[in-house]
Amino acid sequence: MEGSMQKTDMFLGNMSSLSQPNSSFAAANGSFEVDKMKPPEYVRIINGFVIPVLAVVILITNAVVIAVFKRQKTYGASQAGLVGVAVSDTLTMLFPAPFYFVEYCLQYQIPCEFVSLKNWISLFLPTITHTASIWLTLLLAIQRYMYVCHPFTARKICTLRNTTVLIILTYILAILMHLSRFIVSKIVYISETNCVYWFSEYIDVNAYLISYLFIRIILIQFVPCISLIVLNAKMICGLRNITNKKIEMNCNSENSSSAVKENMRVTIMIVCMAAITLLVELPVGIIQCLYVDIYLSGATFDQYNLQISERIVNLLIILSYPVNFLLFCSMSSEFKQTLKHMCCFSPMKKQKTPNTYVTRADADPNNGNVCEKQGLLKVSTNL
Repeated sequence: MEGSMQKTDMFLGNMSSLSQPNSSFAAANGSFEVDKMKPPEYVRIINGFVIPVLAVVILITNAVVIAVFKRQKTYGASQAGLVGVAVSDTLTMLFPAPFYFVEYCLQYQIPCEFVSLKNWISLFLPTITHTASIWLTLLLAIQRYMYVCHPFTARKICTLRNTTVLIILTYILAILMHLSRFIVSKIVYISETNCVYWFSEYIDVNAYLISYLFIRIILIQFVPCISLIVLNAKMICGLRNITNKKIEMNCNSENSSSAVKENMRVTIMIVCMAAITLLVELPVGIIQCLYVDIYLSGATFDQYNLQISERIVNLLIILSYPVNFLLFCSMSSEFKQTLKHMCCFSPMKKQKTPNTYVTRADADPNNGNVCEKQGLLKVSTNL
């Protein structure tokens, strides 16, 4: 197999999975070469063994998440958004995983006639689904902010139908965002058995890479991350204000301390989800900025270490996918109850949804007007 593996694509084709082993280029001078050496052993272990195993784990956990949410009686806009994120994360792993297994574990070289199809499935499509996952996470944050800080407005606009439409539009925008990737490249044969996936001759490589990466940095990394920071900060403040008002006015029909605890659980979950997204996406933007600097100024970096950093960040992104399942299991009572019912086939107990704070308006109609004026009517903190 010596010489059968081709060098890693250097322009970060997909930050949701590890770099693809099919092409190489030096954008500064437009040259390309085929690496005659096998990839490092750690790359073969990660791509050939770790990634396929993680893909199976993510498929199972996200399938459980989707099944649980779809069986909940309170299935609504937020659950639809979370199902969209789960589907996106699953596809991001399922598309490239079989090719990783074949190329790195079995060490089988994909024939040149199938390289284009392989790149579309293992590189371009995961880029689209990962972009959609980030944007859908931002959509969920906006929904939560509306539910917490503007509950009356949220009741009108954050509907299941509107959320479904927004999910479809998100995927359309993600496809348009990366559409150029499908049309600017072609296969260049180095020999009868070796080929590289290279830019078409009419493409200015430097100009394209700078423009493409700059757009990705702004729209996929920095704008969503900054928005998540702002939205979550506002939600934390909003949840604290609502909790304090409920305790002061005694608008809760149940024990006030339980409402405070539920508020804190939801707040912690929101902070954790935002922290995970920021932790894995901000380094992606930084690495892409380094590549843009290379293409703009010809700056020299230790590209070997840069590629190692890229692989580490991509692996962290992949490891972050199953974390949502752990968050749902640890912080959502309804999720745990539905999952337990599905696993144990025990009858569901009828009880009030634990993720909705019930005001005294439900128990005492005379107090309803006071609570409504304070904006405290049933602030949904459902997932």
